Amino acid sequence: MYKNPDGTRELVYEEEGRKNSHQAVAAKRAGAARSALVSFVGDDEIGARVLDSLKSNGVDTKHVTVVPGEKTEVNNQILDKVTKDYELERGPAELSQRYAPATVRQYAAEILRADFVILVSKQPHDFLTEVIEFCHAHKIKTVLTISHPKFDIKNITDLQTLKKLTFIAGNFAEAAGYTGKSAPEEMLDILPNLILTHGADGVWFRDESGRVRHEPAIPVENVVETNGAGDTFIGNFVVFYAKGHPITECVRIGQSASAIEVGKMGVYAAMPYWDETLTLYEKHYKQK
Repeated sequence: MYKNPDGTRELVYEEEGRKNSHQAVAAKRAGAARSALVSFVGDDEIGARVLDSLKSNGVDTKHVTVVPGEKTEVNNQILDKVTKDYELERGPAELSQRYAPATVRQYAAEILRADFVILVSKQPHDFLTEVIEFCHAHKIKTVLTISHPKFDIKNITDLQTLKKLTFIAGNFAEAAGYTGKSAPEEMLDILPNLILTHGADGVWFRDESGRVRHEPAIPVENVVETNGAGDTFIGNFVVFYAKGHPITECVRIGQSASAIEVGKMGVYAAMPYWDETLTLYEKHYKQK
């Protein structure tokens, strides 16, 4: 919704999906042979719409559980007409707390098939710890998006768990909250596996040599809104990385996809398919 100067709100669009489902769709559009989601929806009309939307976008939903008697979570995004950014008003999130250590054992065979496992820090701490340890033990690549402060780096056990991830993905505010630092280089000293996104300011990360690197963002002439940009980045990044490409090239692919996504309204409606992402990637990076 847009927030008007008088405090009233104007509905812009409704769309199914949130962080983990956005990332699953982005990965599929980036060329993943298979993108499967382990998640929960309520047995309501919104839950049915979510499942239909995921299926229509090519995501494997056989592990998405419909929970009897529960309502599917609804969030409100309040868009700023000037900055094109948004504030998130979160609804009740009981379903995202249904993940548990037993979930990892339940889906162990599925996890072992994966080239990459994407986690979101909205999920419970004990579940996240269990799946990170499981993937680390079996050499499965992982990334955690740190939208919620579930880990405390002052706790040595938590810090060691975070370092077992292949990557940690977060925007500037999220990474600052985790590390207590304000400079990208300082954040990456604490969390060397951090991929730090900062909108139009670009991305900071450690490259193949371990050196802190800043990759400028691709200029976007007309930013419509930024909802889903980070999820689009991650979905494309992990698919490219799983195929064996260097980190720098994966960051550039992610930025190419995000640059397209922010130029359109919505998330699924705005996420590019692989051919569109590759076209911008080659135009921006290969023709320099």
